[in-house]
Amino acid sequence: MKPSLRLTNALHILVYVATARPTDSLSSATIAGSINTNPSRVRALLAELQNANILCRQGPYPGRPVLARDSKDITFAEVLQAVEDCAAVFALDKHTNPDCPVGSSIGSALSKYYGEIDQAVMAVMGEMTLFDLVEDVKKNQTLPI
Repeated sequence: MKPSLRLTNALHILVYVATARPTDSLSSATIAGSINTNPSRVRALLAELQNANILCRQGPYPGRPVLARDSKDITFAEVLQAVEDCAAVFALDKHTNPDCPVGSSIGSALSKYYGEIDQAVMAVMGEMTLFDLVEDVKKNQTLPI
C-alpha cells in the first residue's frame, strides 16, 4: 500500500500560505509549482482545509487563501482529519479467510492494537502545530521566502 501524501501536501500548502508576502501569488498553479503537483490537487486540498475552518478566503472572489486562525492553534492532527477520510496508521486486511482459525479472528485482534497506535499517533500530532513547522522551514530553508 502506497502511503498517502495528502497530509504532507496539505501542510506544504499551509506553510506556503503562512509565509506568503501580500504581493505573492497564491493561485493553485503557483502553489502546485512549489509542491510539484497538479493545480487541481491543490484546489481540492484548499477546499478541504477551508471546509475544516483551517483556511478561509480574503478579498474579492475567489479570494486569497489565508489561515483561519493563528498557526499556533492549528495542529497536525486537525490537518490530517481534514484531508484524510481514514486517518488510521495501519489498515486491516478485510479479505482474510473466514474459514481459517487465524484468518477469521486476526482482524478483531489487530484492531485493538491498531486503535491504540492510532490514538497515540493522534495525541502526538495534536501537540505539533503549524507554527512549529513554519519555524522549522524558516530555519532549514536554502532559498529566501
